[in-house]
Amino acid sequence: MMAAHKKHPKPLKGLRFIIIRVLPAMAAAFLLMLVAVTVIDVIGRYFFDAPLPGAFELTQILLADLVLAALPMTTFKDSHVEVDLLSHFWSSETYLRIGKFGAAITAMVFFVLSWNVGAHGLKLIEDGAVTNDLSLPVWPAAALGAITYLVSGLIVLVPLRKRLEF
Repeated sequence: MMAAHKKHPKPLKGLRFIIIRVLPAMAAAFLLMLVAVTVIDVIGRYFFDAPLPGAFELTQILLADLVLAALPMTTFKDSHVEVDLLSHFWSSETYLRIGKFGAAITAMVFFVLSWNVGAHGLKLIEDGAVTNDLSLPVWPAAALGAITYLVSGLIVLVPLRKRLEF
């Protein structure tokens, strides 16, 4: 039976759908919008002497959203930068134990980040915080951050060999 057709528990199916379908589409949309803002701003600036109002602000928001949308995909593929200076001295059992410990710490950090960013996002909603130039609400970026940190934390808890079966 092919890996794509295997039966997974419902939470893993939902996590798989988010990682395989939703987040790549979001990242592509953010990247496309980032390109569009840049192209419109450059054409307006150099050909019509009229730059796109708020282009810098839009670029900041879209770039942050792009990074946040890509975080769970990077976590899923185990593509984060790692520095392992001592691993060649360890036995394979020690290496596995250190890996599990690292995964637990990483998941904990992602969960704490999710909680803090989510709480900050709620405060931004209460305060009615908006960006300086375009008066765009700031809370959606915080909501995206809280969700993607949470999803990344859940991904870390799924062993790599299980992730590869997706």
